[in-house]
Amino acid sequence: MCLPLRVLLLLALCIARLPATAEVFSWVDEHGVTHFGDDPAAAPEGTIHGPEALKALWQDGVVAPGSASAELEKSTLADERLRRLLRGALADLERGENARARVALESILRRQPGQADAHWYLGLLARQRGRYELSAVHLRKFLASAGDAHEARRVAAQQKLEQLDDERRLADAEHLTRQNEWIGVTHPHFRVHYDAALGAASPDYSTRVLGYLEAAYGEVGERLGSVPDEPLGVMLYGKAAYLRAHRHRFSFQTVGFFDGRIHVVSAAHPTGELRALLFHEYTHAVFREQTGGDRPFWLNEGMAELSERASRQQSGLTRGERSVLRRRIDAGQWIPLLRLAPSFAGLDDEDARAAYLEATAAAEWIVARTSSEQRRRVLELLDTGEADDAALGAGLGLSTSAVDAGVREWVRGEFAPARLDLAP
Repeated sequence: MCLPLRVLLLLALCIARLPATAEVFSWVDEHGVTHFGDDPAAAPEGTIHGPEALKALWQDGVVAPGSASAELEKSTLADERLRRLLRGALADLERGENARARVALESILRRQPGQADAHWYLGLLARQRGRYELSAVHLRKFLASAGDAHEARRVAAQQKLEQLDDERRLADAEHLTRQNEWIGVTHPHFRVHYDAALGAASPDYSTRVLGYLEAAYGEVGERLGSVPDEPLGVMLYGKAAYLRAHRHRFSFQTVGFFDGRIHVVSAAHPTGELRALLFHEYTHAVFREQTGGDRPFWLNEGMAELSERASRQQSGLTRGERSVLRRRIDAGQWIPLLRLAPSFAGLDDEDARAAYLEATAAAEWIVARTSSEQRRRVLELLDTGEADDAALGAGLGLSTSAVDAGVREWVRGEFAPARLDLAP
């Protein structure tokens, strides 16, 4: 899949807009890993986004598009009803509907606790969400129940368990300190490690970064009504340490990525730019950790944009931005939120910029009119595999179309009707 570079940059899964002098772009690669970059030209052509990125993630052993029938042939399920559940779960994975897939797989385990296929997929889904301990539990149960038909995946499961051990070692402050490269910080909500060179250059580095993260935890927790079930990993690198650790992983330039943990390059003396980036990406991390996906995309991105603005003491859209949206409404150029639920794919530059403003406006409108508990309920329902409208309806009492109409009415109401000056 090859898309124009300008589309890739504007339509990536998440975008953190910092001041113009330090704009950060992000995109999702063919393995489903999110990257941050400060050079737009560095994003490779052929990068994919949205649901397609979730599909491609499964090429490491879950499911790749078109492979569901092959996977079913390997299944040890004898019960036809359970086979139908597995077939549905694989189809959901191919569409990127991970929450629905997880619910079906858990249903299989309630009926057949040792079912190998369900443990395999649930282990990889948990790893994607940064839930390493849960991932390890499922992978071990897969190994305990998998037979000869799963030999290739048994080898892969052993490898993935070793990788999870690496994750735990990276989360071990004592281990990293012994390497004389990393400093680990104990915190109830985060597993934070930073390049020792950053601490040497700035004695108050850890205090400042933990302050940013703790502020993000409170701000985002209130906005989304949710916090991660496990402490979130955050790795902060000096530029040299980042290149040394990750240059071999990518054939293009990045300044960060998210793979269940947030990895970012940091200045030795962090400022509001790092704070804004952490607020934005932490919101995306919580949304994905709580729901297992990124839909509805307009809500995910809008909440992240609001968090980033809050980090700079901005309440929401500026009057000028609302004026832009009002003009688009009057011109019949408003993009329905239903169109923006799966992704921002297929929009040109101008429409993509407007889509981010619309998403932010919708999130601001929702936050002003609902409680934290209602918003938590929406994420909870999305995690059960509910469709967007069903989750919004049960949590907020509103459909996507009702939110859309309310936001447009709110934007219009902020401005007097446009005047027409007619020549005599």
